[in-house]
Amino acid sequence: MAIEVKERSIVISNGRSGFKLRRYILKERNDIANPAQAMWAKQSDIVTVKTTRLALESGTVPAEWREPWERMIREFVRDTITQEWIESLSVGGEAIAKDVNRLQRKQFDFDSTMTSVKAWLDNEGGKMIVDLTTAQMNSTHALLQNQIALQVTSPYVLQQRIKPMVGLTQRETIAVSRFIAALTEEGVSADIINKQVARYAKFLHKNRALRIARTEISNAYNFGQINAIRQATVEGWLPGTPEKAWIAGGIDPCDICLGNEAAGYIELDASFPSGDDHPTTHPNDECAVGYRVRR
Repeated sequence: MAIEVKERSIVISNGRSGFKLRRYILKERNDIANPAQAMWAKQSDIVTVKTTRLALESGTVPAEWREPWERMIREFVRDTITQEWIESLSVGGEAIAKDVNRLQRKQFDFDSTMTSVKAWLDNEGGKMIVDLTTAQMNSTHALLQNQIALQVTSPYVLQQRIKPMVGLTQRETIAVSRFIAALTEEGVSADIINKQVARYAKFLHKNRALRIARTEISNAYNFGQINAIRQATVEGWLPGTPEKAWIAGGIDPCDICLGNEAAGYIELDASFPSGDDHPTTHPNDECAVGYRVRR
């Protein structure tokens, strides 16, 4: 009687992928974080006493702020984010190509100019421009409404409080607004409040810039990896059916990422329980993906 021997699955990448990704993020994050902070500083320069008076009179963000802010965001995504996406997805894809070559002893090269890559860049770029612009408008409008409610009627005082807020999310701005309200109730002078707010906002800006950098680098890196696996499959470099597994990363992974990890290996084109094809599933996500070929 013949004995059927089941071939083992070929592991292409495992937990090492998460380590490589986090090391890469640590090395490259300032290439996005620093330009982000520089952009917000330029955007804040547009907030003048004259235009702040217009904001007080209309109760909303004036076009004098909105239009140049939108232009700067488009330029930031085009000149900085997109270039870092291309670099990150290429590094991720090439890492997979090396693993494939090591296992198969063949020369597979990842092509980062694929149509799917361009489509992803176009889609993500447009989405990010909208998201950043919307967040900018909503956060500034929220602070404006808060200050009007606190009966701040001086364009000079309002300008001093809006300028440090430029670039923060609505949630962060609301936190600062509550901080301002608490200091106001304590009878703290306007000058002291403005200094405290500027210090607090600087801390929030740094954290937000790093959060954006980590998220976008991770997103592109993981996209590059899964596309490299798809390309290797189509070109016949992988002898079997490719599968993927979520590798939770970071010091304290969230329940969503742990749930994805618990799903184990799934088909390459299937979605994880969160509905994502690959990380990221939320801001600051440092998760990676492991790949194997089922034979």
